[in-house]
Amino acid sequence: MMSAKKTSAPRKKRSEGKLIPALCNIVGTVLFAAVLLLTLPLAAPRLLGYDVFDVLSGSMEPELPVGSAVYVRAVEPTEVDVDEVIAFYNSEGNVVVHRVVTNRTSLGEFVTKGDANNVEDREPIPYDALLGRVMLHIPVVGRFMALYSSNVGKVYLLLTAACGVMLNMLADRMRANSRAHAEALAEAASELGVAELAQEAGMVIPQGGGWMRVVVVIFLLAIFAGSGGVVVFVNMQHKQSDEVYEEASQRFVAPTPEGVVAPITIDFAELQAVNKDVIGWIYCEGTPINYPVLRGTDNDEYLHHDYTHEYNIDGSIFVDSENKGDFTDANTIIYGHHMGLTGSMFTCLKYWGEQDFYDEHPVMWLLTPTRDYQVQLVSGHHVSAISGYYDIIREHDAKFNSMLADAVNESDFDSLFEASPDANYVMLSTCAYIFDNARYALHGMLVPIDSAGGVPLK
Repeated sequence: MMSAKKTSAPRKKRSEGKLIPALCNIVGTVLFAAVLLLTLPLAAPRLLGYDVFDVLSGSMEPELPVGSAVYVRAVEPTEVDVDEVIAFYNSEGNVVVHRVVTNRTSLGEFVTKGDANNVEDREPIPYDALLGRVMLHIPVVGRFMALYSSNVGKVYLLLTAACGVMLNMLADRMRANSRAHAEALAEAASELGVAELAQEAGMVIPQGGGWMRVVVVIFLLAIFAGSGGVVVFVNMQHKQSDEVYEEASQRFVAPTPEGVVAPITIDFAELQAVNKDVIGWIYCEGTPINYPVLRGTDNDEYLHHDYTHEYNIDGSIFVDSENKGDFTDANTIIYGHHMGLTGSMFTCLKYWGEQDFYDEHPVMWLLTPTRDYQVQLVSGHHVSAISGYYDIIREHDAKFNSMLADAVNESDFDSLFEASPDANYVMLSTCAYIFDNARYALHGMLVPIDSAGGVPLK
C-alpha cells in the first residue's frame, strides 16, 4: 500500500506539469498558423509570379463578388481570347478587372466590359496597359487582404506571430524547468539509495543552448513590447480623435431652425475662434462624416493634426492648400484619412462603391460661413494618387469637362443626378489598398441653398 501511494502522487504532479506547456503549445501554434493562413493567399502567389488584387466594386458581379481576391498572371496580349477576364490599368492609372469583348490585334488594343455594366468601356485598352489574365478568384479573402495591408494591420500580424512564437518558447522553458527539477529530485533520491524514485522522476537535464534561448526570448520580448506599444499608442490616438470630434459636434452643431433646408446649424464664429483655418463643415446623415473642414498652408499641416491643431495621427478633413478656401474653384479636393480600425474620418467613402449604399446616401451637406451647399453625389471610383484627378482645376474649361466625363463614366454607382458642366464640385479623397498609391474618390456637385452655416441668408 505504501509503494502504491508513493508512486501515484508523482504521476499526478507530472501530469499537471504537462498540461500547461501543452496548452501554451496549442495556443501558440494556432496564433502562428492564423498569421500564416492570413498572409499566404497574398505572399505565396506573388512568389510564384502572380499579382493579387482586392475586388472593390460590383462591375464584374456575380462572377467576381465584391471582397474577392483575384490572382492575375502575365500573358502575351495576342494570346488573350474573347470572353476572358483580364486586369489592366485604365487611363487614370487604376487597376480594372473586366471581360474582353474584342481583341484588336491589328490595333494592339482590347475592347472590354464589366459583366454588370450595360455598355462597353468607353476607351479601348492598349496592349501595354495589360497586367495579365485572371487565373483564379477567392471570395471574401480580399477583405482580409485590405485589413492587413495597412500599417496598423501589419503591426497586429507581427504582434500575433510574436505571441505565437513566445508561447511555444514558454512551453519549452516550462518543460526544461520540469526536467531540471526531476533531475534534481532523481539525484537526491539516488543519494538516498532510492533508485526506483529516480527512475520514476526520469527526465534528463537539457544540454547546452541555454544562452541562445535567452537571447531569442529577449529579442521576441522586444518585438512584442515594441509592437504592443505601437498598437496601444495608435489606439489611444484613435480614441482621443474620436473624443475631440465628438466634443466638437456637441459644441458647435445644433438642429436648424424651421424652414431651413440644411439639416444642421454650425456656430462658425465660435469654431473659427478655436482655429481660423476652419472653412466649412461636412455632414452626411447616417454615416460617421460629421467634421469641420480645414485648409492649411500646405497639405501636411492637417494630415496629422486635429482641428484644434493638436497632433493626432487621425488628422483632420482638409481642403487641398492649392484650392481656394471658399469652394469657388470648379473642382475642390477634400482629403480625409482611411481609419480602417475605427471607421472614422473618410473610411466610409468606399461604401459608395455599392449601389445600395449610394441609394441610401445620395447627398451630403457642406456648410460654410458664407454659403451652404447640398452635395449631390454623381460619381465614386478608385483612382491613382498620381492621376490627373488631383490636378487643381479652377475654371470650367476643357480639362474640367474631360475630368467630369471620366468620373461619371467610371462611377461604381448609377447617380440619381445629372452632372452639370456649369456647377462647381468637390472631390472627397481617401486611401485605398488595392494597388500602390490607390485612392477612393467621391465626386459631389455643389448645389447652393439659401443659408450659411445653417442660418437663413438675409
